[in-house]
Amino acid sequence: MSRLVAGSRLALTFRRLRGRFGIAAPKVAVRTHVPWQIRLASIAGMLALLAMLAGWAYDAGRRIAGFDQSESSHTVKELRQSNAALEEEVARLRSLLASSESSLQIEQAAQKLLAEKNSKLALENARLKEDLAVFERLAQLEGKAEAEISIDQLVVRADSGIGQYRYSFLIALQGARRGREAEFDMQLVISPKRGGAGDKIVLPRQNEKEPGQFKIALRNFRRIEGRFEIPGGYVPGGVEVRVYEKGMLKARKSATL
Repeated sequence: MSRLVAGSRLALTFRRLRGRFGIAAPKVAVRTHVPWQIRLASIAGMLALLAMLAGWAYDAGRRIAGFDQSESSHTVKELRQSNAALEEEVARLRSLLASSESSLQIEQAAQKLLAEKNSKLALENARLKEDLAVFERLAQLEGKAEAEISIDQLVVRADSGIGQYRYSFLIALQGARRGREAEFDMQLVISPKRGGAGDKIVLPRQNEKEPGQFKIALRNFRRIEGRFEIPGGYVPGGVEVRVYEKGMLKARKSATL
């Protein structure tokens, strides 16, 4: 009995050894131990190599397709230089435009001033011609029996304000009174328009603001200019200038509005 037990144990042990070291035994791989630093460096090198290969393949593909990076960079640089040159040209043209506009404004202002001066000179020339005609007439009347004072070129026109008017006339001494200083009082008589309401207005009034303009100091001749104001609802039809010397009427002249 003991022999049978011993034989069975031996057979079992044999089967176990055969299963471990025999043909049916599991395969065992023997590997060399490599430190993790070397493995990490190898992986990094491989990744760098792959990145270089990918960049080379990308550039090769761009060159094959006609998109060279160096050429693109050169083109971009040229475009930037052209853009800078264009910006400088635009700034120069803007400066020239501003200078031209300033010169044009100065020229227009000068032309306006010249036109205004020309208009004033034309008016002054016309006035001088009228004065010359009056003086020539007075010279022709020298020594003839006429009034001692003459009034010519009476002009009355509306001014800028409502009810405001301007007047001007030429007064001259005649005959023996020429060259002698004389003082006169002037009076304006404004008549209403025909069919209009209101009475005649006689200036200066008692409370006249500027009574000095109705005083005339005269030696030979003089142009008298002034202004007067009437009520807003009054419509004048005519103005008469009267000149007095020591209360006596010496000359009168009328103008129709």
